[in-house]
Amino acid sequence: MHKKKNIIAAIFLVLIALTVIFTVVSAVKSYQYDMDPANGVDIFEGLGAVLTMMVGGFVVLYELDLFYTVYYFFVKPKTVAKSILNILSNLSLLLVFFGKYYKNIFGEDVIAPLIVLFTYVVFRLVYIVVSKRDLAR
Repeated sequence: MHKKKNIIAAIFLVLIALTVIFTVVSAVKSYQYDMDPANGVDIFEGLGAVLTMMVGGFVVLYELDLFYTVYYFFVKPKTVAKSILNILSNLSLLLVFFGKYYKNIFGEDVIAPLIVLFTYVVFRLVYIVVSKRDLAR
């Protein structure tokens, strides 16, 4: 049991570390490009680096959620409700990445992805409530 935990944790730690390193390197390169006067970027200098860090942070958040979901299915005791909530919350967070395919549903670019993100939060909160209820039993 401990070997399984350690392997899962090690895989995700390496994945998250690689994501963080790649994000920081990409943000630094973007910032250096923006600050080079030869490139002609004169408005919103450094914005690319900020956006890169935001996307990288979101990817790390997803990787952490995926880690918890994988950890749950391989290590923790399972119930039907918690399993369904884990899968739905992970899929809703993953769906945020594919916003370009559905973001214009409400005529605005931001509303649909925010609804999907809110759905993720609701699923995780319900999961916490169900987990606390199971502990109380």
